[in-house]
Amino acid sequence: MTRTGERAVTTRLRMPPWIARIEEPDGRVLGAGVLLAPDRVLTAAHVVNPGLPYVVRFVGVPGVPGVPATAGADEHVPQRVDDFGDRSGDVALLRLAEPMPARHTTRLYRLATPYGAVSMYGFPAGDDGGRWHGATLVAARGRDSQVQLRPQTPGELAAPGFSGGGVVDHATDEVIGIVLSVDDGPASTFSYMSPTETILRHLPQVAAWTDGVEAVSASLRTGATGGTGELDVPFAAELASWFRGEGWPVLVTVVPAHGDRAWTLKRAITLADRELRNQDNTSAFSHDPPETVPPVGGHDIAIDVADLTVGQLLDRIAERLGIRDDPRPERLGALRGSLAAVLVGVDQAADPDALLALLDGLTRQRARLLLVFRHPGQHAERAAQALVDRPLRDRWDMLDAELHRITEELGPALHERRDRVLPDPGTRQLLDQAEAGLRRTRMLRAWTAHAPEQERESRRAELLFTFEDAAERRRRRLEQAIAALDARLRRRDELLGRVKAEWPLFRERAADRGDQVMEAYEYYEFALSLLHQIPCDVDEAEAAAGRFIAYCSGTAPGRKDTP
Repeated sequence: MTRTGERAVTTRLRMPPWIARIEEPDGRVLGAGVLLAPDRVLTAAHVVNPGLPYVVRFVGVPGVPGVPATAGADEHVPQRVDDFGDRSGDVALLRLAEPMPARHTTRLYRLATPYGAVSMYGFPAGDDGGRWHGATLVAARGRDSQVQLRPQTPGELAAPGFSGGGVVDHATDEVIGIVLSVDDGPASTFSYMSPTETILRHLPQVAAWTDGVEAVSASLRTGATGGTGELDVPFAAELASWFRGEGWPVLVTVVPAHGDRAWTLKRAITLADRELRNQDNTSAFSHDPPETVPPVGGHDIAIDVADLTVGQLLDRIAERLGIRDDPRPERLGALRGSLAAVLVGVDQAADPDALLALLDGLTRQRARLLLVFRHPGQHAERAAQALVDRPLRDRWDMLDAELHRITEELGPALHERRDRVLPDPGTRQLLDQAEAGLRRTRMLRAWTAHAPEQERESRRAELLFTFEDAAERRRRRLEQAIAALDARLRRRDELLGRVKAEWPLFRERAADRGDQVMEAYEYYEFALSLLHQIPCDVDEAEAAAGRFIAYCSGTAPGRKDTP
């Protein structure tokens, strides 16, 4: 077992002292919390209300009585629902009337990618001692980047008593967020957590009790150099599109260190970060064109790579992703989610050539990269050619080849089989869908053959991805339809073989019974005619073959039956 695995198992086998149970003064359990400082407990805002008295008990510290606590209005961020139905906020700090020993506290940890196994501790109804539940992080959700938690088993769905409880990442053994809520309704299968960086956005004071590398280099934040700039609207829209995950996954651009373009880049990086985007900077840009505003959580990391070696960059990325024991590039490919990284000053790295080689490997592992060069030149041109132009052209060529295969190979193969055999009634819908997909693919192939070159540019890559998905679906349906017809043809051949083999055997057995031979011959000829019919109705032919074989074996209901 790895060191990280040992740490995670150790945490789940014991009850950490930082686990808090939050109660009303009369003892009714409201939820859970995390002891971050001797006098501060982090929890969900819907568990407590500002100014009201509560009691906090630390179930992992035997013999310690309940501690009175209250939440101040300035440390209580209630849940809000925006116009799109997305939830945000729902975090709060309780202040303890009597501090706990510092050794009982824990710290939050910043972690970039919301995937992997976690555990949470909470207090479901009737279990005041609490229990661990396992879950898997699924993906960020909504504009507040709350993360979905899928329970490992149906019985581990986080009940209300888990609200505010810490979420422990198995790979790092760190507390990476708190449980917020459970989906409404009896069929609910998800709960949600607020990750550390989202908590920090709402409660910046929690940074004093937080570890883990920050996502954005200090030099890349809005206001880092004390200046402002004029928004470069076309460039801002291009950046926002990349942060939304649109277009080709690699964007190569040249941005000088100073000027409006540099300020526009910093603005985009800041607004796309879960921790840095706040009410102040959102309000400051509220009148900007909507297409220039990137979504929160649009990147995992944004690094000024000037003077950095490849090893230093890998260490930084690995720490953000929670990879502590093996930061090699190929290790990043094992992650379920794709890395979204902004690298600024690529041409000013300690070894730009080595860095470009690393980036080529990362793109093969599904990483999304925004690569910023400070000056135009060979490095920027090489990156654009190797990471954008050539692979994009190759993908279009592969699409053209796939469309050719569908229309020139699979389509004719389907028609050849449909001419020979009728489909099973249960597969007729599949065949109709395959035929319709074939017709649409012919039109798509004609479009791609005559489309203007600008339609194949990187900014229009969504078109390519849509066509690829459609081609894959249509190819798969055609292959399934062909396989279904092949199965019918094999069945027809099997029946034909049985009928032809049975006839001489029966004729030999019944040589002295001419009337039976003649009657059997009628069954035989009728079955053969149906089996040789084009297209063959296999069901009807199988019934006729069955009657012939039954007659020959003496199991037919009556020798005098006619077809």
